Amino acid sequence: METNKPVDYYKVLHSERKASDEELKRNYQRLALLIHPDKAGHGHEEKFYLLQKAWSILKDPVSRKHYDAELACYENDQLLLYDTISLTEMGYDASEGVYTYQCRCNGVYYLKASELSSNEVNIGCNECSFSIQVNIRR
Repeated sequence: METNKPVDYYKVLHSERKASDEELKRNYQRLALLIHPDKAGHGHEEKFYLLQKAWSILKDPVSRKHYDAELACYENDQLLLYDTISLTEMGYDASEGVYTYQCRCNGVYYLKASELSSNEVNIGCNECSFSIQVNIRR
């Protein structure tokens, strides 16, 4: 099964992936004024539609997170990377020596304390095919 590369909405908004919500909004507003068909004239409808689509996805934190996961999946081939989190976002069970994190499918990501040897680690959900990357830096 071949996967088509998703449109990079960050490039459409002339922004970096780590851009703040405010920066995305400023870039969207600036570009909307420049390429709005009423101002820029005929032939900019497609660009303006793409700009609108990019903004509608990236302005919402949930849809942005899903979109970022889709981009990460494409960039990492078969790795279905759902999210990148820090170790501090995971729950820790001292009696078991295990960190846990809830997946969107209601499954759980498990990370044993003994696996914390590198700066980051990818772990899979126990219920679905998604993975998360955990930044270990302490």
